[in-house]
Amino acid sequence: MDLQCLDHVHFSVPDLARAKRIFGPFLNGHFTDDYGGPEVNAFGVWNTSGGDFIEVVDPGKPVFGGSTIPTHGILSVSFRVAAIDAGIAQARELGLVLRSRIGSEDIGLGKNVVQAQFLAEPVSGLSLELIEHQLPGEYVSLTDAAVDHVEFGVARNVAFDRAVGALERILGSAFEAEGIDSERGLRSRLHRRLGIRLTSPLAEGANGRTATGDWRPGLRAIAFRCADVESAVASARSAGLVVARRFSSEALHEIDFEPWANTIVRLVGRGGD
Repeated sequence: MDLQCLDHVHFSVPDLARAKRIFGPFLNGHFTDDYGGPEVNAFGVWNTSGGDFIEVVDPGKPVFGGSTIPTHGILSVSFRVAAIDAGIAQARELGLVLRSRIGSEDIGLGKNVVQAQFLAEPVSGLSLELIEHQLPGEYVSLTDAAVDHVEFGVARNVAFDRAVGALERILGSAFEAEGIDSERGLRSRLHRRLGIRLTSPLAEGANGRTATGDWRPGLRAIAFRCADVESAVASARSAGLVVARRFSSEALHEIDFEPWANTIVRLVGRGGD
């Protein structure tokens, strides 16, 4: 597909005010005014770097005229395209099934964007959408603004290499070479340009390790690049996050915090950056 970049990420959170405190320092943008209300069953706020946060009123009812959102966490990743209908046609040719096509005008927010949401990719299970910006202006990609990657865990019953191949067809380009995280018992593939990292547990007994108990499939973590990792850790702790794991090498520093709203916040410092 002709994907330009990772545009934004959708989150379902239990508390918009706390989401702003947690994610605001890392997104390098500013938050718009809150929007929505009981009449659309949700309140929302947008960060100009590419974070869309939704606090659902009643998880059993549709949100913003679309589908229900019964759980918290990262809902989907959104890739920018030049023309939404051309993107939809490409997606359908690759076997994706359109779930909805909705624009900001359709929900009373004026002309701004049109988005197309798809059912989960049938092999990997990744939930994704496409977005076309309708207004003139410069739009920075989320990976340029703040994010190193969004992590997607491939389910244990799905062959990792098959999931990689299926998503490479969707993304239109290849993931980087496979990496082995023996500490956590995971194999991974990173698509640096589009900001997606796939992970899967190593087979039981491989390298003497299996995935640790905090691993789960689905969109599970968002990693922010940090020039000063320890300062970023202090900021996260001030928002109430608790460090769960540290990993360091000559080229890479990663700090994972205990999940909030089913989402791991990860801070990344890359030695070569």
